[in-house]
Amino acid sequence: MEKKLDLITSWTDYKIDPRNLILVFLLSFVVAGQTYLNFNQGVDAIFVSILTTVTTELALARIILKKWIIPKSAFITALGVSLLINSYLLWPYVLTAFLSICIKYILRYKGGHLFNPNNIGVVIVIFTLPQFAVTTPKQWSNGFEVMTIILLLGFVVAYFAKRLDTVIAFLSTFTMIAFVRSFVFGAPLLAALGPLLGASMQLFTFFMMTDPKTTPNTRKGRILFAIFIAIIDGILRIQRIPNAPFYALFISTILFMIPYRLYLTRRSVSNV
Repeated sequence: MEKKLDLITSWTDYKIDPRNLILVFLLSFVVAGQTYLNFNQGVDAIFVSILTTVTTELALARIILKKWIIPKSAFITALGVSLLINSYLLWPYVLTAFLSICIKYILRYKGGHLFNPNNIGVVIVIFTLPQFAVTTPKQWSNGFEVMTIILLLGFVVAYFAKRLDTVIAFLSTFTMIAFVRSFVFGAPLLAALGPLLGASMQLFTFFMMTDPKTTPNTRKGRILFAIFIAIIDGILRIQRIPNAPFYALFISTILFMIPYRLYLTRRSVSNV
């Protein structure tokens, strides 16, 4: 009886590593893109992204942290890069992957990275080198079956990562702002809501924006952060600035997350 109870206890105490679900989430896109959806990115782009992130992370972890690590996060970053960036050349993938990992180790606060690795790498490359790399806003937005699978996987990942509140807050605010953009600023309603069906937005919402390392650790903080991102995104879209969600997360990290972290630090010090 005691052994049975111990087995039940050990099972209930088992926690799923959200990174494993994220890997499934991203790998499903990679496999579908290469076998069914005819993604623009080839296998070579995926390979160089993985090779770059993994070798860079192994080297920096050894140099900076003085230890060898299992580069699971680097593998996730590589898949994100290979899905988010679209280029006819290979070096933009290498550059984005390299910057993502390097900045992760350089810009840190209290042992954690300040910016989402994929976000900062993508933003730098698409802002400074738009002639060589773009994002993929409509890559798989024309299949209802694919859309259903993507959304279901995304919500499962967000749930186990304990970031479902972030997703719901962002999508709800984005939808409300889309109606405002339509009725106040004259944007066609379907065009305002259309990004929800795009590849970049789905990856952004379920993969990039919900990174546990770069989002608040309280529900209230996460909801406010998501609303803030959606508002910045809406402002950028009204100004017709492309790649709005990626810039919105970057700006929100600077204007919301960094002050939020500083506030938590000062509050913890004052409570001592």
